Amino acid sequence: MIDPIGDQMSKAGSDLSARIRRCSRLFAFAVAISQGYGIAGAQDSVGTGVVSRFTSKFSREDSGKKMLRSAGLNQTLGQRIGSTPDDSPIKKVLFQDSPPAAPSLPSGTPGLVSPGPSNIELSLPAAERGFAGGGATEVEAAAESGAEAEKPPTFLNRVLGLEDSPVKLYGWIQNSFTGNPGQPKNHFNFGVNPNYQANQWQGNQYYLVLENALEQSDELNFGFRIDSLFGNDANWNHMAGVLNNAYPFPYFPGWDPAQFYGEAHLPILTEGGVDVKFGRWYTLHGYEVVPATGRPLLSVPYMFNYGQPFTHVGLMTTWHATKQLNIYNGTTPGWDRFFNANYKWGYMGGFAWTSEDAKLNITSIYSITHGQFPNFFNANTPTYPLGSAWAGYRPGQNNTQYEGSWRNFLTTVVSYKWTDKLTQVMEADQGFENRVAGIGPIGQQGPVPNNYPAKNVTWFSFGNWFLYNFNDKVTGVWRSEVFWDPSGARTGLQNNYYEQTLGVIYKPKDWLWIRPEVRYDWSQYKPAYIDNTKMNQVTLGFDVIVTF
Repeated sequence: MIDPIGDQMSKAGSDLSARIRRCSRLFAFAVAISQGYGIAGAQDSVGTGVVSRFTSKFSREDSGKKMLRSAGLNQTLGQRIGSTPDDSPIKKVLFQDSPPAAPSLPSGTPGLVSPGPSNIELSLPAAERGFAGGGATEVEAAAESGAEAEKPPTFLNRVLGLEDSPVKLYGWIQNSFTGNPGQPKNHFNFGVNPNYQANQWQGNQYYLVLENALEQSDELNFGFRIDSLFGNDANWNHMAGVLNNAYPFPYFPGWDPAQFYGEAHLPILTEGGVDVKFGRWYTLHGYEVVPATGRPLLSVPYMFNYGQPFTHVGLMTTWHATKQLNIYNGTTPGWDRFFNANYKWGYMGGFAWTSEDAKLNITSIYSITHGQFPNFFNANTPTYPLGSAWAGYRPGQNNTQYEGSWRNFLTTVVSYKWTDKLTQVMEADQGFENRVAGIGPIGQQGPVPNNYPAKNVTWFSFGNWFLYNFNDKVTGVWRSEVFWDPSGARTGLQNNYYEQTLGVIYKPKDWLWIRPEVRYDWSQYKPAYIDNTKMNQVTLGFDVIVTF
């Protein structure tokens, strides 16, 4: 029996089968909308010692920060269905010649996706973001594919005619301002990074990505990625051995080759195959990342800035063991350093597991590397952002502790999508390093004597994020954190630190992000804020990101 609509179509002289196909597409579109598929416009739119995390950059070694793992992060959301051009995803779904394949899983949560050609959910841990050393499980990739289908190309790709090219070029500009009512005389917001400059405007990231992403297929294929980071954040993402002493701190026109790697997809072992990556890549550790578009807030937590690496050089493999499980294995000479024949190589590996419904993700990454350097730094070597490196026992000479000192580091990230709107992320970190020079006994004040024996150090942290998607344009973020640094090896002070941050991701346009935040920091034992005179600090900041 022909329904009234089909009967009217028939009377109009149209082909019945064609009309039925069109209706089925309309139904598929309606189902997609009801389930939250991102059809409406997803466009690729983010120590050791006082010298700590930054001397640690040298003596330690990533804050451009995981400043992000923004390598593939770039995808804008929020196009209104109302004004749709002829070639829009909606009209293509309704009127394409061949029936669309309905996604089997819900797409990424609207408003929690970073800009760029790749859909990268902000709820995923660093290891599962394609722009870093790892990659998403097949279940996560399928969950994001709904928003990726038929997404419009980025501005640069349209201008350069790269819409249909496997090679993509995109980026963003991020500027920020952070007010500190305490008016620190040194103009430094201790603990608040990368927006560390108090009551000053910062040009954080002028970021450009050139990539040819791997295809997850049953054929051998190759890819590459090159990330260029210009701006204040380049100081934080610096790797020892490249452009040393090139930029004084703080310095706006700094530049860092944030990532450069080649990769290959090998259709071996299992249906998902193995991905192999070699070069410089963002760390797999933790949740937050260096690229601004890959993290939910302007500022980052202590655990990311002081307790984790930003980048590594070396080899990393991702084995897609099952649709729900990735296994990571690789080798690197350490944290935030370039290749050097004198470095000893270590190990990094772990796993990422995603539930079948893509709501739960558990990722754990472990690394064991040499945290120190074969030679002590020369006196007054610039470090970021704390000034000058402590020269150690023998400035510029051999470090006898290097080969026997190992840095063990474990991060575990659990994320869960409670509803279509609410996502929770939890992270726990544990770090241990033996035979670290320049670390005094607990509670010691002032410089440590050069002849003081090397010490074992530990640091721990726990962080929690709630991300609530009010609509396609507004996402609320609440972060809580505690960072334990009992030896002072990571921050320069033997202290415990706490912070609470409330913020909003507001996207008035597909290409425009505005993220205001209010942050409260406090220390447990010693004054760490406002020129080391206060036990607490309030900062009010915001950033503006333009993607292209």
